[in-house]
Amino acid sequence: MIQESDASSGYKIGTAAKMAGISPNTIRTWMRRDYFTTSIETDSGERILSSDDLKRLINLKSLIDLGDSIGQIARLDNETLQKRLAELKSTSESSYANEIPSLTDLEAGFVTPANSVRLSAATPLFWNSKSFDSVETLTSYVENEHNLSIALIDSQGPNPAEKAAIIEFAKRFPEITVVLIFDFMPRGLLKDLAKAQVHLLRWPINSIMLERYLYSLMPSISHPRSRSSVINEPPPRLFNERQLSEIANSLPELECECPRHVSSIITSLGAFEDYSEQCLNASEKDKEIHEYLYNETAKARRIMELALIRLCKEDGIEIPQP
Repeated sequence: MIQESDASSGYKIGTAAKMAGISPNTIRTWMRRDYFTTSIETDSGERILSSDDLKRLINLKSLIDLGDSIGQIARLDNETLQKRLAELKSTSESSYANEIPSLTDLEAGFVTPANSVRLSAATPLFWNSKSFDSVETLTSYVENEHNLSIALIDSQGPNPAEKAAIIEFAKRFPEITVVLIFDFMPRGLLKDLAKAQVHLLRWPINSIMLERYLYSLMPSISHPRSRSSVINEPPPRLFNERQLSEIANSLPELECECPRHVSSIITSLGAFEDYSEQCLNASEKDKEIHEYLYNETAKARRIMELALIRLCKEDGIEIPQP
């Protein structure tokens, strides 16, 4: 036991949970199961995490995001955890280097039930995305002029009619890669979907695993049409000014200045994007060059936004709500 005042330099569970990107209930569950322990306990029985405890917690969370289970890694010492994390990062680094530009060349369609957020992590990976409330509305859209390369469908609960529509869609439009996220499905229906070349992912799947899976499909995803160099609608901004400011000022104890610098770059690109748009609208004479600057700045801004999302995952920074 230590005095309350001696724990002032540590982290309460709620604070540590935010910094590690994990819920306080999960931490407490891990503690009950002896998956995780804290170095400090106050006289009043409150658990406090030291800096080393927080680093271990972040490493555990990072490994889970990369596909490990807590049961596999909970008994590993800190040095082994670090080596395991380094190995997983190094094996994916070469393939990851070109992922962002590749996916941002694609347009995706998302079919999701109302209020579902299961595919929200995949939305910002693509240059443009379209949302649909059913496979039927997706089909109607694709029957006309479109640039979709991939369709991601969040299927929840037994719905034979929906599955039949998915199979029909996949057969009619084989040039579009179809990915189906599902909870439970009869084996016979799974076979029928697989025969129709539908990619099947059983829920739950974390955001990192979903991201990696989509990247693994890149060689088989077609580009239906060459996208014009002119962007009629630039990709929506993934961060507002308040979010960028909070990320820039988060985790001040980290020696790495990357979150602050990347946030600043995104802010500057956004400002120049707005300026270029104003010039585009104000000067008919120089419209072509301003249109070029506007489009290229939008591309750069989206790439840096995706880089910031990855950086936040790596450093255990919780992205503020809009």
